[in-house]
Amino acid sequence: MSERVAVILAAGKGTRMKSDLAKVLHPFLGRPLVTYPVRAALDAGATRIVVVTGHQEQAVQEAVSSTPGLPEGVVRFAHQAEQNGTGHAVLCALPEIPVGDGQVWILSGDTPMIRAETLRSIAEAAAQSTAGLAVSTLRAEGDTGYGRLLRDDAGAPKCIREQRDCTPAEYAVTECNAGLYCVASSHLHAELPSLGSDNAQGEIYLTDLVEVRAGHGTVAVAALDPIEAAGVNTPEQLAALEREASNSALG
Repeated sequence: MSERVAVILAAGKGTRMKSDLAKVLHPFLGRPLVTYPVRAALDAGATRIVVVTGHQEQAVQEAVSSTPGLPEGVVRFAHQAEQNGTGHAVLCALPEIPVGDGQVWILSGDTPMIRAETLRSIAEAAAQSTAGLAVSTLRAEGDTGYGRLLRDDAGAPKCIREQRDCTPAEYAVTECNAGLYCVASSHLHAELPSLGSDNAQGEIYLTDLVEVRAGHGTVAVAALDPIEAAGVNTPEQLAALEREASNSALG
């Protein structure tokens, strides 16, 4: 069986949480946030999980290790000393990702509602894509902070433009990046190191990989439920998602 690796981005501080605690360490229904995407990846069939750490690294590693049912030896850690964008975070994880014919999921450590079924679905979409890449989207408009998925005249995905880099016409696009990806590991190894940082943030954007792969085939798009895609950036968002999760369990 081809190896399936999950890269979980968990290096950020999360200043909008207004807490000294790293964002992914905040409790969600009694467990650290980061343990939820780790568990989802395991349930989806990940054979290796690489967690990218930075802020409060030791505590994040301990939290990840507390994930229920975590098999020994599955998790590796990669250190991101300086937060220089999502592309840079995955670049830090690259040495821990086997080169071969496997797939790599990339997801955020602050998305507690993500489901294993969704990860399996996007992996299947990536496998069938001629670009070897699938991205997730959701519908949103206005100042959301989400990047916009832009399509060519034939309707095929051509790139993701981060909100800060959007023209007024691009800003009006409502098909947005939900932040979950699945890509062939061979493409990731070949193309991630060459991504640049010519953008408003001066960072290495993982989203630039979409434009690169679109030049080789058709990128698959998987629509995501906004609740499942929701990350936690503020205490209010954390409380709202906990209510949603509790209601779902009761329903």
